[in-house]
Amino acid sequence: MSKKKIKKGNKFKIMEKPISFKVFLAVSATVVIIRLLLTAIPSYRIDMGGYRAWSTYLAHNGPKGLYGGTTYHIVYAPAYMYLLWITGIVVKIFSIGIEGHAFLIKLWAVASELIGAFLIYKIGKKYGKERLGFILGVVYALNPGVFFNSSIWGQFDSISATLLVGMIYAFSVNRKMTAVVLYSLAVLTKPQSALLTPLGILFYKELFDFSKITKEKVKKCVKETFVAIAIGLSCYFVVINPFYHHTDLYENLKSTSVVKDFVAETVDYFCWMPNLYLTSVEDYPYATANAFNLWTLLGGQPVHDSNIFFIFSYSVWGSILFLISIGIAFVYLMKNRRSDYAMYFSSFFIMASAFTFMTRMHERYLLPAIIFLTICALWKKWLLVPLAVLSICVTANHWYLYHLSWKEIYWLENYDSVAMPFALLTVLLVIFAGALIIKNILSDKQIERIDNGKNGDERI
Repeated sequence: MSKKKIKKGNKFKIMEKPISFKVFLAVSATVVIIRLLLTAIPSYRIDMGGYRAWSTYLAHNGPKGLYGGTTYHIVYAPAYMYLLWITGIVVKIFSIGIEGHAFLIKLWAVASELIGAFLIYKIGKKYGKERLGFILGVVYALNPGVFFNSSIWGQFDSISATLLVGMIYAFSVNRKMTAVVLYSLAVLTKPQSALLTPLGILFYKELFDFSKITKEKVKKCVKETFVAIAIGLSCYFVVINPFYHHTDLYENLKSTSVVKDFVAETVDYFCWMPNLYLTSVEDYPYATANAFNLWTLLGGQPVHDSNIFFIFSYSVWGSILFLISIGIAFVYLMKNRRSDYAMYFSSFFIMASAFTFMTRMHERYLLPAIIFLTICALWKKWLLVPLAVLSICVTANHWYLYHLSWKEIYWLENYDSVAMPFALLTVLLVIFAGALIIKNILSDKQIERIDNGKNGDERI
């Protein structure tokens, strides 16, 4: 591979030869065509039936009454509903049929994955690895685990994944408020995005070098914190407002007093989204909800997660194991607080650990881990091996449930012979990733960062 060295001080930054525009355009066009062809494959009928119905409702009636009404039981976060609303309007104007409607709905997630692929390319270019970034972007866009979720199944987990990658990238180029907006939108699209809240420590990167903390830096961070909170609340208000309806909480708190009623409505307003999420997790209160994870191996499909599994319940064990994972990731981030690689690898580990250890996980929830591990391969090419294992596990989990759905089978039996080996692979992958992190924590070495100006570089 052709490379060049750019001298800066007494250090060198290795730069790959740029990709020609013709090659970039030709490969990108080919990827887009392939993804469009895959998107024509029939969807997972139950999910897509719901999306089409909500999309049609929004186009004809608007957002009021969609949530909380008697017509639909919707537990999805509202940000995605805007995309369904736009799709429904297009379908209504052009009188598009059922299959065309489904195709258009899928395109939102497909577009987000193509944007995610471009972000991988941009991150590679940022570190002088433009060609590798381009290759990994293509690998991600054509990853079976990725396109099965969106182009075939019809889900949209990749939208929040792309937003979260954008958040970390924004942090890496010191655009904090952009990162706050992207994080807020990710959570309002998929509440599971909040699992990456520990990365919020990146907001205070300026205070990481304790020897250089000044009063001005502290005042600036305090000011930025209040601005970030205001931005987050604004995003919440803008996204939620058209769909908001009074919940039981408001009915219990409402008063004839104007002030007390205002307080009741305000509390209810900001509890609306958490209440929606809690309702969604109560719909499937099982140790595992078709996810190939630890609880698949230990007989938790579909067993209520309040059942006892060796002293504690499945739910308690899941929380304990995940909190341990969060703790490990947090210590790793603090030790390698100047490393972009550590940000992406921690994100992969947190998402994969949540899927593996937490209860009530669905088959789709491992998908966001793919893009983070793909990005990590920019620094460690050998991570393509665990990336392949991860992709196989995600694809198998999607494919098997999709395949069974055409036989009108929607829930796996306990100790399913297909699920077990892939569940084992997933658990081993997460344990391996955790071992890598612990090894780094216990070693005297940090992930070395070489400051080459605004962009920087890292050596692992």
